[in-house]
Amino acid sequence: MTVTWLDARGPVDLGSFRDAVERAERRARPGTRVEHALWTTGARLDDAWCRFLAARDFLVGLSADGTAAGRLLPETARRLRLHGVDCNVLYRVHAGNADAPVDVYRYCRDELGVRHVQFIPVVERAGENRRAAGRGRAGGSAVSARTVRPEQWAAFLVAVFDEWVRRDVGRQHVQVFEEALTAWTAAARRPRASRAGWERLPLYCRCCPVLFACGGGRPGHRFVESPDGESGLDYLCAGYREFFDHIDQPMQVMAALLRSGRDIAEVMAVIARYEHERQAASDARRPSS
Repeated sequence: MTVTWLDARGPVDLGSFRDAVERAERRARPGTRVEHALWTTGARLDDAWCRFLAARDFLVGLSADGTAAGRLLPETARRLRLHGVDCNVLYRVHAGNADAPVDVYRYCRDELGVRHVQFIPVVERAGENRRAAGRGRAGGSAVSARTVRPEQWAAFLVAVFDEWVRRDVGRQHVQVFEEALTAWTAAARRPRASRAGWERLPLYCRCCPVLFACGGGRPGHRFVESPDGESGLDYLCAGYREFFDHIDQPMQVMAALLRSGRDIAEVMAVIARYEHERQAASDARRPSS
């Protein structure tokens, strides 16, 4: 049983938080192991907090998308590591920060020093956070200015993947890449295996060669029309399609390595050898001066 705690905007003292954690553990069924996760900006995590989190074996997720506490994140991450607290970074990708993908990835890897990163695309329907009397959530396919565009999302993921697959496989864990590898490995065993709910997707999705990897996208993002006019297409569909097409060959190599019981990190050597041979062939075709 996992209990997830969200860091509220208001200040919470450690004593009150400890009491809440202990109440949650007392309410668990006998024999149930309670695991805790805390999502936070990290602003309040001093040594006393870190000692408590370590003693309770918390997983801490740090928000690193330009929050007010962003300047404190490297020190917070260092303090968590010092106390042996397992932590990862959740980075929300939006229109304002999506155009520097490699810088973002290296910041998480090198400055924050964390090995687990989760990139979350920000998709907001226009007006969805505004409540009007007698009305529900805004309809239509219009999105907020903060929403990451499909082409931005594709470029972001492709750039980070190209950095990761050349130097960080097996050392850095990026959730979207690991989920993709799971999909490629399963697809190799059961080509075009169907999943529950796929029959409700637009025909455009059900005929897509990368449906096995994206699963039709997030339900909350399925509010645009497909090219043939069906509703229910993920707003970021074009971005995911471009990304999954880009990573197909490296994913096939890693899936093959897994099936043979070898280390997926070997893909880095495969890519380096391929690029060296391609460069050598290009040099050989170049006329001498």
